[in-house]
Amino acid sequence: MAEVLPQQFLVDIKSILDELADSVVVDVEFPLEPLVIGTESFVPVSRARVEVTVTYTGTGQVVALGRVEVDVSTHCSRCLTEFTMTASGDVEGFYVKPGHDDEIPEEQEVEFITDRSIDILPAIRSALILELPFAPLHDESCPGICLTCGADLADGACDCEPVRADSPFAALQGLVAESDDTA
Repeated sequence: MAEVLPQQFLVDIKSILDELADSVVVDVEFPLEPLVIGTESFVPVSRARVEVTVTYTGTGQVVALGRVEVDVSTHCSRCLTEFTMTASGDVEGFYVKPGHDDEIPEEQEVEFITDRSIDILPAIRSALILELPFAPLHDESCPGICLTCGADLADGACDCEPVRADSPFAALQGLVAESDDTA
């Protein structure tokens, strides 16, 4: 049976809403949905490890700060090999009680406190997405695949003739050669 993935990660904060600077620590592992950035997909192969401190800062505001880490499976952008990598990021969430958001700058991302709890899943997902690469590589020196035959160049060179693309600067090549002759 498939594991049901949470659509929210609610943290009960009623114990900290009465005293300024009171905190609650969230230290758990939980399942996470795949993360998609453009055409790249990062599928969790382990439970996400989260350690976040949620602090009441007064006037109906709560801040969540911490770290998240998860192992994900993805494909190399150069050779299409599937590989596993560890993704981690800094979790930063800002939450307010409804009606206490009138003095918050427009550019400040904010979530609302509902029923004396906060949902930290958006902050967790944002922390990971900000750190994941747009073009994941299983190895920085991956040569990729041949554009003509599709052979994996990590296994060795293929027998294809190199393709010479017409460069917009090809006309200048003759000028450089001529100026070298006149010097």
